[in-house]
Amino acid sequence: MFRHLDDPTLEIVAAATEFLTFGNFEWYASYSKIREATASERIQKEPVVAQEGHYPNGVYLVRSGFARLSEAYNNVERTVSYLGRGQIFGFEEAATNWKEKKDLPFQRSLRAVGYVDVLFVPTAILEQHVFPSLPASEFPPPYTRPVSRGWSPDSPDTKISTEMMEFIVEQRFINGTAAMIIDMDRCTRCDDCVRACAAAHDNNPRFLRHGPIEEGFMIANACMHCQDPVCMIGCPTGAIHRKSAHGHVVINDLTCIGCATCANSCPYSNIQMVTARNADGQPFYDKATNQPIQKAAKCDLCSTQITGPACANACPHDALVRMDMRSVDRLAQWMNKR
Repeated sequence: MFRHLDDPTLEIVAAATEFLTFGNFEWYASYSKIREATASERIQKEPVVAQEGHYPNGVYLVRSGFARLSEAYNNVERTVSYLGRGQIFGFEEAATNWKEKKDLPFQRSLRAVGYVDVLFVPTAILEQHVFPSLPASEFPPPYTRPVSRGWSPDSPDTKISTEMMEFIVEQRFINGTAAMIIDMDRCTRCDDCVRACAAAHDNNPRFLRHGPIEEGFMIANACMHCQDPVCMIGCPTGAIHRKSAHGHVVINDLTCIGCATCANSCPYSNIQMVTARNADGQPFYDKATNQPIQKAAKCDLCSTQITGPACANACPHDALVRMDMRSVDRLAQWMNKR
């Protein structure tokens, strides 16, 4: 949207851009209570970033966190999709109004899920400095009906049901960059995935083939390598950390002191405290207390193996996938392959 602007114009746009924060950065502290509320209660508690039917006063660029995209349906609101870092809201309406001389309001509402940081660019600045020089190919197509960028409700292979979308957002699985999803209709409970994980980690599997199920799909209790990994907050030794630019979250066994801070912080119960054992399977004991030494353990996406996650590679029925939940299209295509 801005790459065609010269430096002086870009500086004008930047000076007029506002940094806004909605929601609570420490969302995980009240996460368990929020999950107990009804769907209507949860959505009403989410701070409104932009309201359906209101004048599109600008474009919102998501900097961090997550936002729910919803629309009015009878007397309630239903979730259409969700937005994360790098995605935008309001561009279609603002651009359409300028190009086609319309008065189109926001077609959907945007709400903070937990928290969301956005960069807000006012419509007046866009109309004066951005739209006049924007290439015609980068304008949205002529308006026909609400369409969220990157997601089309008219395309059968990219459609996720309202119930599934609500489930993903309410459980905050939108945070995962490598969530483990199991198609329970394909899964034969052979446990090849668990055995493969154990073989890759000295006979100590790093996940449980267990978790919440919606429409026949299970989100297993395996580390999702979150975009916002709250498990890293408070680790006294820095044992839990991001391994690479890909964002994979791993635990250094040598520096883990077994304090369980990360396990207690994980909102999804995907980190387990296990007894450290030697190659013969015998536990290590603390010399001071004579008690077995506990260490935090979780999925590391088989980061030391060239082939990647052993669990997905071992499934003989293509029932298991590691999914970046930010890619709604890819998620929908996988779910609709039945």
